[in-house]
Amino acid sequence: MKFLRKCYEILDERLENWMITVFYSYFIVIIVLEVALRYGFNKSTIIGEETARHAFIWLSWVAASIAVKKRIHIKIAYLEHKVSRNKQYYLNFLYNGLFILFCAISIFYVIPIMRDQVEYETLSRAAQYPMWIPYLSVPFGYGMMIFRTVQNIIVDINDMKAGKPIQTGDALF
Repeated sequence: MKFLRKCYEILDERLENWMITVFYSYFIVIIVLEVALRYGFNKSTIIGEETARHAFIWLSWVAASIAVKKRIHIKIAYLEHKVSRNKQYYLNFLYNGLFILFCAISIFYVIPIMRDQVEYETLSRAAQYPMWIPYLSVPFGYGMMIFRTVQNIIVDINDMKAGKPIQTGDALF
């Protein structure tokens, strides 16, 4: 049981950071290489541009999950500052429930697109890897956002029972 808990903690705390590090590093290396090839040798590769684009897509979805985890994602917080603490929690539960519904609907609509990519064995134009791999970033990202939202709801329930003020992410500006 301790081993499973440790694995969960490692994945919970580090998975997204590892993924972002890998995708961002790859993206930067490929873009620098492509710029050097283009301006230094008047050559460029289609594979580099394509794979960098797909790495950036994955990077974006993983970063969205981190934003949800840290509660710095976009939300309308006008009412939260106008109501009592308990009502703030209930508003937050409503917002989180609607967000989970949005993510679930999005996953529902992207799965058939991914299924088509697998069924027709669609390959990327240049690198020739299966196109379901970049498309997988969408349900993965939304799935991670649902997971992080559920984690936040559990924290909010415990904080509400303890009488603590509602947690919000650090404002970006």
